[in-house]
Amino acid sequence: MQEFFRRLALRPLLTFEVSAATLFITILSLASPLFVIQVLNRYVSYGFSGTLITLTLGMLVAIVLQFALRIIRTNLASLISRLPDFNLAQRLMLALTRSRSLPLSNIPKSRLHESINALQSIRSAYNAASISALFDAPFGLLFVLATFYLAPVLAWISLGGMLLSLAAAAGALVFTKRIFGPLQNATIAHRGQFLSLVNSPDTVRAFHGEEFIKESWDDQVGTLSRLFLKDAGVKEFNQSLTMSLNLLMTVILYAVGAVQVVQGNLSVGGLIGANILAGRAFSSTTRFAQTVYQISKADDAFQEMKKLLRLPVERSGGTALASYKGSLELNHVFFSFPGVPTSLFEKLQVKINAGQTLGVVGYNGSGKTTLTRLIMGLIEPVRGEIMVDGVSLRQIAPHWWRKQVCYLPQEPSFLNCTVREAITMADSEIDQARLAEIVGLAGLRSFLDRSPKGLDTPVIGGGGELPTGIRKRLALARALAVDGKLVVFDEPTEGLDEEGCQAVYQVLNKMVRDQKTVIVVTRDPKILQGIDLTLDLGVKPVPTLTRMKKQGLS
Repeated sequence: MQEFFRRLALRPLLTFEVSAATLFITILSLASPLFVIQVLNRYVSYGFSGTLITLTLGMLVAIVLQFALRIIRTNLASLISRLPDFNLAQRLMLALTRSRSLPLSNIPKSRLHESINALQSIRSAYNAASISALFDAPFGLLFVLATFYLAPVLAWISLGGMLLSLAAAAGALVFTKRIFGPLQNATIAHRGQFLSLVNSPDTVRAFHGEEFIKESWDDQVGTLSRLFLKDAGVKEFNQSLTMSLNLLMTVILYAVGAVQVVQGNLSVGGLIGANILAGRAFSSTTRFAQTVYQISKADDAFQEMKKLLRLPVERSGGTALASYKGSLELNHVFFSFPGVPTSLFEKLQVKINAGQTLGVVGYNGSGKTTLTRLIMGLIEPVRGEIMVDGVSLRQIAPHWWRKQVCYLPQEPSFLNCTVREAITMADSEIDQARLAEIVGLAGLRSFLDRSPKGLDTPVIGGGGELPTGIRKRLALARALAVDGKLVVFDEPTEGLDEEGCQAVYQVLNKMVRDQKTVIVVTRDPKILQGIDLTLDLGVKPVPTLTRMKKQGLS
């Protein structure tokens, strides 16, 4: 409920307006039992038609006013959550786009997906209907006060039924909280397995993955079924208990009220009116309890989302050099992943002057891709410094720095967009002539000519629908769209045919002619023969740097 009160505090005027609207709605709701009482006590007793017409017209006016006020209140209540919901969505987007790569990558994809579900749960919990139900609850006591005016003993019965309903809801809430954590963890685990099935259909079929995954799948489904059954059982028990309490209260009200009527302390109209009032009070309590239950689950989901929102984020500011000449120095860089006892490299010392080329080699897992991510500023060294034209990369503004680097990752991925948008994402102001040149340099022209939509061909699923070679060429084109002084390519010819490799060689030759600083992770001997320096990360713990006899790219 803390989030609910926080939202009310953000919009005090709206809160007052919703409260006022709820008060008038509640007062107008009293018209219905009063109408019944007056019809039974006055019209039925005396048969005067003018009384019936007057009461009916008054009731019709009350119905119209109540309808209009409910519409107005719904619109006002929706405004209370509009800004907080928007801000929360923005915070989630920023956490996903600006959190540091290393902490973010340690969160399972299925748990990240759960954050989106949590956002929807929070929106549903604090929608206009829920806010209205929470406002209705305290004003529902007006129905009890009106019952006190008719028959105090019936009012006490009504109040007792409300308290019993709240007690039942509180008990159900306590039990539900106990199973929320296990249920969420089981859901996340099952979603993770489902995602692995969806993302790897060929692996499942080609390597008999069905048998491997069946046992754990059945266990997860069984666990989820048991937890969902418990959760549904609690809900059903609470709903049945609430309905039974409502019926019990009605029986007791009529039984006690009948005695009051016989004793002359209450009219028949008063008895029926009191039952209507008690029903309204009980209904507001029931809606309140259901809303609190929904908010409680949303708050639990919000606590899980906060783990993502609390991740450290990249700097939004920093130094932007007037111009970057292209030099880069790694000064005693040490890096190891959290929780891993061994380091990838220690005291890494490399100085690359502007216009020089560096080839990075080493066995799989030696840290080649990690080095490219360090240079890009996606992760930071545990110790040591990466210097950019003599300035520490820790002080450089990340946004500016990444506009200085033509970056081609080993395993490129893309956002859902078109080919045009994928290429120009880092620089949307590229003109058509430059875009056509980039497409030609990356060797994408023949693919686009075969595609009916050309540059507007959709890229979905991170580019997984594209052939490996096309995906690599698209990533090369995206890198070329950033006209930086530093080039960082990670296995640029891996997965490419001869035509694709030739495109990469031509690009690298052009980069060298343009006096750009080139760092390339590769096992391709044709590339290695054309570089100035070779860094071997396979030598542990301190990699070796060798000056090469440059021969030029083939």
